[in-house]
Amino acid sequence: MLSMTFTGLVAYPITPFQPGGRLDLESLERYVRRLSRSGVDSVVVLGNSGSFAYLSADERAEVVRVAVEAARGSGVPVGAEISAMTTREVLDMAYAAENGGADGLVLNPLSYIPLVSQEIADQVETVAAAVSLPLCVYNNPTTTGFSYPVELAAELSWLENVNAFKDTAGSPAEYAQRRARFAELAEPGTAHGVSGERLLHEAAPDAAGWHSGIAAVLPRQYAAFRAAVVEGDEVAVHTWQAALAPLLEILRQERPLSSLYALAEVCGVSTAPPRRPLLPIPSASRQRLAQAVEELLDEAPDERS
Repeated sequence: MLSMTFTGLVAYPITPFQPGGRLDLESLERYVRRLSRSGVDSVVVLGNSGSFAYLSADERAEVVRVAVEAARGSGVPVGAEISAMTTREVLDMAYAAENGGADGLVLNPLSYIPLVSQEIADQVETVAAAVSLPLCVYNNPTTTGFSYPVELAAELSWLENVNAFKDTAGSPAEYAQRRARFAELAEPGTAHGVSGERLLHEAAPDAAGWHSGIAAVLPRQYAAFRAAVVEGDEVAVHTWQAALAPLLEILRQERPLSSLYALAEVCGVSTAPPRRPLLPIPSASRQRLAQAVEELLDEAPDERS
């Protein structure tokens, strides 16, 4: 088992499908093998980008198994998101991921009825007591309807194996405030990461971790972007923000998951669109994505080879 700290560039790949919606495990194996050797610091399967909500428990276990094997020997840890509707299901996902060789777990407060802080604390404490893997708690209000209070995340960071908080905010200023508050209250050494493609692009924060689905499709570009931020190279940071802006603008105009699948296919990942009822993006938008990628690839090596 590799050490998983959820720091650096954390890439969230799609889960490839065959036409008709069956899992394409051969494509997943090739994808993760290449991704784990592309400069990212860790890979997390079954995130929002990985269509976890549209997969059965058995399929999720297969994805973990294949991804772990594909990354073997790369030195890059592989985590798995374990979010589900009930705590019983979350525990089942956690056990399956641990048994499948995952190096860490990501958990957001998913529920048909939005949870409250006491219920979230109970779920995280239950999972943390049941497994030994490092656990990253995740603030994803757009999907869950719950905005993690910084104070709750900081309190949970004192649990033995909660070592990271994947956070987001509505603006760079709000994110900076949350980051400062978390640093005051959390167990020292707990990684506070940034999530949300728009926030990551506009704020370009020197956060402990960058959590990104697009980084799993364009890993060398995002690794260079993050390196410029860490090194304090403002000219390079602005160059990357400008270079990525046209692509991100197209992605913002379309359904997020459908557009990410289209982007992955444009960049050489063999996949069909996400499972229905989600529909693919229009062909005109896909063509615009392809053009934006061609322009962006002038900034770094082509990942499709």
